[in-house]
Amino acid sequence: MHECPHCKHNTITSFRKLCASALTPAQCPRCGGLSYLQLIQALRAITTWVVLTWIFIGAALYQRMAIYLIGTIPALFFAVDKCMLSAPLVAISLSE
Repeated sequence: MHECPHCKHNTITSFRKLCASALTPAQCPRCGGLSYLQLIQALRAITTWVVLTWIFIGAALYQRMAIYLIGTIPALFFAVDKCMLSAPLVAISLSE
């Protein structure tokens, strides 16, 4: 569970956080506040995953062992965890 930027309680699920955008914000079940994950966080996760994937491809080609390509799957989870799940949610203020 992740912290709601409005009420500061851990009420937002990881799946809902990953799906939250400015167009489809996550709603806190406790206070009803809306929040989203900035697009830059997703771009960082994709960039991190692509770089790590190419490192594994290079290692597989250099060592001539395809087993290194399995590393791209944990690299995806690492990129999503470090770049998206650890990023704070941005609160949407309805009084604008």
